Amino acid sequence: MKIVFVADNVDGEKSGGVVSTRRFIDYFKKSDDLTVISTGKAEENKIIFPAFYLPFAKKQMQEMDFLFAWPNKKVLTEAIKDADLVHIQFPFFLGYQALKIARKMHKPVVFGFHVQPENLMWNIGLDFAWLNAFLYRFFIRTFYNKADLVLSPSAFGKEMLEKYAIQTPVEVVSNGLPEQFKPKHCVKEQEFEGRFVILMVGRLATEKRHALVMQAIKQSKFKDKIQLVVTGQGALREELIDLGNSLPNPAFFEYVSQEKLITLFNTADLFIHASDIELEGMAVLEAIGCGLPALISDSEQSASAQFALNEQFLFSAGNLESLIEKMDYWIEHEAELKAAKIPYLEKANVYAFDACAQQARDFYEEVVANKKQQ
Repeated sequence: MKIVFVADNVDGEKSGGVVSTRRFIDYFKKSDDLTVISTGKAEENKIIFPAFYLPFAKKQMQEMDFLFAWPNKKVLTEAIKDADLVHIQFPFFLGYQALKIARKMHKPVVFGFHVQPENLMWNIGLDFAWLNAFLYRFFIRTFYNKADLVLSPSAFGKEMLEKYAIQTPVEVVSNGLPEQFKPKHCVKEQEFEGRFVILMVGRLATEKRHALVMQAIKQSKFKDKIQLVVTGQGALREELIDLGNSLPNPAFFEYVSQEKLITLFNTADLFIHASDIELEGMAVLEAIGCGLPALISDSEQSASAQFALNEQFLFSAGNLESLIEKMDYWIEHEAELKAAKIPYLEKANVYAFDACAQQARDFYEEVVANKKQQ
């Protein structure tokens, strides 16, 4: 197939949505004639548009490692005219123009659902249910209902779109678990020997709830034994480092390579994912793919609870007492925690990345075939 893949950013490393986009692009390149339309670094079969930030949100966008592409209609038209299918990843300016041109040319369009309104609003300091609902309806009306198919990374995402009356068919295709995230013999950092290592992975942003986890550690009966390791970057870095330094064992903050991250997944004792907002939760999937048990928030605005092995690995979203209770239980029952490794690995196996990417491609073929029959 000749696929045109449209995404504002495919080069970033902080955003799960961008990382996932790059993985799918690299997969489709192996089997199809793929043209990428984006910003960033030059590469073969990539059309690059200028990047920009919204003036009132530049700082937040930089911290999220996201930017917008400024589209050129003439270039887009030339790129799309011979395409068998157009995949649009993000519902912004570039996506709007690509959608408009593709529809005019009667090209099949698949849209990815990777932008959760709650996430956008929290990062500019707004949290209003009416505003989130407005944005869901706006994205559906302006973008998703004009596509032939929408791909959601989770059943939760599909349910949210259906809640706001999407008319376009929605299929679930996970971001997938790359094969390198697997059990591996690694040696725990010498400075962490004898400590119970809790790992948190993700942007240092309000909705990830790092502060809640640190408060729980402070009040834990095992606080002198716990070592918190936090990977990621973001707006709250300095504030969270100060809070982490107040723990009995100061929290360890580092932005790590993928190789180092896999080592941490294989040497930590417990992964805590306290985030209130997730369309899937790639960090959780990567953790359990390495056999690291995960204690997860049960937030109604997040899909991550789907990865919990059972209720004992869920805590009430934003609830300090619930988090302390579940965290202390697992510290006290280390043998039971270690035994959870095998069922967690089994749970992760169904999300193999190649299978997920091939599933997306199968949907592409189905959309193209249906379009030809119309």
